[in-house]
Amino acid sequence: MLNPKQERFVLEYLKDLNATQAAIRAGYAAGSAQVTGSRLLSNAMVSEAIAAKQAKTLNKLEVTAERIILERARLAFFDPRKLLDDDGRPIPLSQLDDDTAAAIAGVKIVTQGNQDVGLAEITEFKLADKNASLTALEKINGMYSSGDEPAGVLNIHVHF
Repeated sequence: MLNPKQERFVLEYLKDLNATQAAIRAGYAAGSAQVTGSRLLSNAMVSEAIAAKQAKTLNKLEVTAERIILERARLAFFDPRKLLDDDGRPIPLSQLDDDTAAAIAGVKIVTQGNQDVGLAEITEFKLADKNASLTALEKINGMYSSGDEPAGVLNIHVHF
């Protein structure tokens, strides 16, 4: 059973995953908060309470390994041609398929020109980082021979 300060630490820790700040916010002494936070995280009952609350939140939000991998795959295999129609004009966001929409991190629409030369609308898409998603999928699929491979180095093992 956790004492009230430990319970408060658990709640505070889940806000930002910063043990030192959580300890301070939970009422522990600021001068020793780093050591206290570390000690609390190594306490089996505290760590179990944190894990239980995280699991409850993930379950409520339906955050599963399958959904995470699906989103990584959407970003990794995104084809930017799916943003444009056959004439090269942007497809309205509401008409994009789920995979394409998932790869968009932001949209900026700017109108340029004037009445004399005419107005033009410029649509700029900010896309999610494909490389990070590909790297994550590579790791999931065991394509790195060790965890300390430099970025961009890939070992593919083919067995015949």
